[in-house]
Amino acid sequence: MVKQFISIYLFTLFFGVLTLFSQKDPTWDDTAKSNWAAPFERVGITSSKDGAIQNAIFYRSKSKVRKPLIVSLHTWSGDYTQKDPLAKEILARDWNYIHPDFRGTNNHPQAMGSDLVVPDIADAIQYALKHTDSDPDEVHIIGVSGGGYATLLAYMGLDYPVKSFSAWAPISDIEAWYWESIGRKQKYAQDILQAISKDGVFDKAEALRRSPITHKYPIAKRKKAKLYIYEGVHDGYEGSVPITHSINMYNRLVGELKYQISEVAEIRPKAVSDSDLVTESEIINLVTKRLNPLADKKQSLYGRDIHLFRTYQNIQLTIFEGGHEQLPQALSLVPYKKTSPLKATILTIGDSNGASEAGWVNQLKTMLPNATIVNFSQSGRTIGFDNNGAKDLNALRNINKYLREAQLEIGGKNFDYIVLCLGTNDTKKIFADRQSAVVTNFEKLLKNIAKSPSKENGKPQLIFVTPPPMKTEGILEKYEGGNERLGHLVPLFQEIAQANGFKVLDVYHPLQGVLDNYAPDGIHMSAAGQKIIAARIVELLD
Repeated sequence: MVKQFISIYLFTLFFGVLTLFSQKDPTWDDTAKSNWAAPFERVGITSSKDGAIQNAIFYRSKSKVRKPLIVSLHTWSGDYTQKDPLAKEILARDWNYIHPDFRGTNNHPQAMGSDLVVPDIADAIQYALKHTDSDPDEVHIIGVSGGGYATLLAYMGLDYPVKSFSAWAPISDIEAWYWESIGRKQKYAQDILQAISKDGVFDKAEALRRSPITHKYPIAKRKKAKLYIYEGVHDGYEGSVPITHSINMYNRLVGELKYQISEVAEIRPKAVSDSDLVTESEIINLVTKRLNPLADKKQSLYGRDIHLFRTYQNIQLTIFEGGHEQLPQALSLVPYKKTSPLKATILTIGDSNGASEAGWVNQLKTMLPNATIVNFSQSGRTIGFDNNGAKDLNALRNINKYLREAQLEIGGKNFDYIVLCLGTNDTKKIFADRQSAVVTNFEKLLKNIAKSPSKENGKPQLIFVTPPPMKTEGILEKYEGGNERLGHLVPLFQEIAQANGFKVLDVYHPLQGVLDNYAPDGIHMSAAGQKIIAARIVELLD
């Protein structure tokens, strides 16, 4: 009775102290709920383990082409309703998506790596595959913080042949994190006790059982799967999970692959003479200095310095300049590279977004290796204005010339496809009072293109891609107000294009949600953003 009283007293005292000194939840464990408006759906999935209903947020691609399935896992303190920064990009890419609950917040026995969690994730995958036309070979799991922890659990325990697992700022060792959370006076120690304590006393054995770093490594099942571990070097100082969780997990897996050793303490000495592993001195230097003076300065991750990079077979570790976070461009790092065997001749007409080395046209060439693409894109090109007085930049003035010259490049034949993406430069500030002329010029331009000579099998298929959006602030003065003008023009462009026999791809609206991530100057999309546009164009090619 006395021992029970002491346990209760210590338990109460600990919670009081912890509450007094607890820190604010980090950004990546924000439990704010999203409104999850259409086209996202809320669905219920029957558990194969205990028959309970698991809720999830779900999106099915509208494309007729098979797309990947993204399984996005909520953070430690969140659940399936939690706002997901990936959601807007899911819509921009039109990928299939499920955001499962897997027993919700990690503060009760059924959650936090229990025997129900991985089966719940497996059930969510099967539900999504059944209710979408997802490519079953392109299932990708991604999560940050507690979601990174769940990603590692899935990597170690899931039977389904997932193609990639992306674990950002993950927890790998619950025992270590319990004591680290006590030292940092964070609420996560209390969560762990609520999930696995015995009469308020920390259960070390159960903590280790729920730690992915101690789980049996299913090597045979993961031969074709990629595991990416990302961690900001300042995490643990400016975040809740020290970088040792990521590094130790990486070392443990590589050590088992190379030496059949699963204990981190036994693997560590091997690192002294094995550059595939991370040495103890490297770990200490990163933890204390929070930088690596010997790092390759040419390596970066979306503008972030990479302090440490290791890769062995299909396992990759990246320690970057950052904190407890997942980069906004995380989906672009998922290893999905779709190419099409289509053999076709394609004429592309665009502006700087089509002319640049990283532009959508060159991305198309990569995705369509068997196609012949003739590019008549040029920086500054307009629909129908002499931009800066340059007549050669006026597409309407020169369209017949473009068509003749392009045909000569393919031996006088007709093209299978003509893809047009113009309009950005017509919304410059200098043309602000001539927007009605833009509409008139656009209709004339499309009518001229639609008159392209017939071929034996019919006319070229015509595709109009709306101009991508622009930022409304922090852009060059000449583009000020351009996005608002595009907002008025795009619906008119779509209506006119359809009336003239063009298929229409709207990238203006979906790309607004990811513009901050993929348009550094607010106007021109980066290579990753251009790939989104190119991939959506490929879907329209019959």
